[in-house]
Amino acid sequence: MFHKNSSENRDSLPNIKKIVNAKDWKFLVKNTLPVNIADIYSFSEAMHIVDFLIDSSVEEMIEDGFTADLMRDYSVNLMNVLRAKYSHEWEKDWKNEAYLGITCGLVFRAEEAFQHIEKAYKQLENPPQSLILAYISAGSGPDQYLTKKQITELSQNAVEQGVTYETSLRMATLAKKNRDTEKQNYWENKAAEAEKNGVHTPIIIPNVMKDAINREDRRRYEV
Repeated sequence: MFHKNSSENRDSLPNIKKIVNAKDWKFLVKNTLPVNIADIYSFSEAMHIVDFLIDSSVEEMIEDGFTADLMRDYSVNLMNVLRAKYSHEWEKDWKNEAYLGITCGLVFRAEEAFQHIEKAYKQLENPPQSLILAYISAGSGPDQYLTKKQITELSQNAVEQGVTYETSLRMATLAKKNRDTEKQNYWENKAAEAEKNGVHTPIIIPNVMKDAINREDRRRYEV
């Protein structure tokens, strides 16, 4: 059996730039590999493709959950490729690592999610509220990577930075687990008030994405 040479293999690939320009994300994730994107696009351009894929996956969830998950899994794999290829650019911003972890969580890659978010958390002397909440969420799933004591302390640290819809829900959840109905009701009321007034914890968006997009009203990290 004879193998095609590398130039023939490249010629057999779909026209990736044409696909991306057409924003045909379904076709992209079903017919290309993440490494193909990294070979063609810069770090910034590829990260913007990730963002479009995540947004498209949200829109796709109702009609085709399988394709939505495929888009998110493709995004995780693409970020892993970019993380290795563009390590200098990647490490400039802790939000890259956190965003990768959060996206891992969307496709139930729980251990990876926790590892990436924990790495981002440990890079900072004073982690922001959004990262604390992401850390709690990744560490308090079925595998329980964080202890109850750690979760309680982290939740308190988050709410001390400000009462928002997300921090109030976190405190209400904590109170419910402790079977403290009074505190649970208090924080649920605080959550309702914060939601009514539009008081939310800022979502985590890597700096490389911020120059071209502003989608905070469309996608929010949920506690």
